[in-house]
Amino acid sequence: MPVNVRTIRGVELAKVGTWETLSHPDGWTLTPDDLRSAVEAHNDGIARPVVLKIGHEDPRFDGQPALGRVENLRIIDSTTLVGDFVDVPAPIAVLLPRAFPARSTEGLINYRDQSGRLWPWVLTGVAVLGSTAPGVKNLADIGALYGVDVAASGHRVVLVASASASSSDHARAIAVARARRARTTRTSL
Repeated sequence: MPVNVRTIRGVELAKVGTWETLSHPDGWTLTPDDLRSAVEAHNDGIARPVVLKIGHEDPRFDGQPALGRVENLRIIDSTTLVGDFVDVPAPIAVLLPRAFPARSTEGLINYRDQSGRLWPWVLTGVAVLGSTAPGVKNLADIGALYGVDVAASGHRVVLVASASASSSDHARAIAVARARRARTTRTSL
């Protein structure tokens, strides 16, 4: 039975700049040389193929399946690292624009290979993100590649629903809370 997979071309992965990241909360500077290093290391096969996954690695959950690979790394406008997501299962590809519109990279900094060559940055993984904000804030959403407006404007609203249906329920809830506080105070003295 053939596997139903998709390719998503031209996904922005990283941009030159200084970014507050999970591993560098005080800021990590990504340079044009770092981008060139990532592309060259990828083309030379310095590390295993770049995997696509949900979220960043957590040692408690290692062994999660890859959702595809990142291939055809390239630099556009000398400041943006771009790649293609390949072999993405079709159901995941359908979810990416809305459920996982952002992404974050993982890599090795100052990696010395077996020949002794020092690589400023080697890309090892790309995590698609949903509710977590990425460190690099100005990447285009994956939805833009699908023509889906996932970054529509609006205001954040937090709805707090009352557990009380009536004023008598509200009064009873207050009385119960008062009694619990009084009981806790008596038993803790």
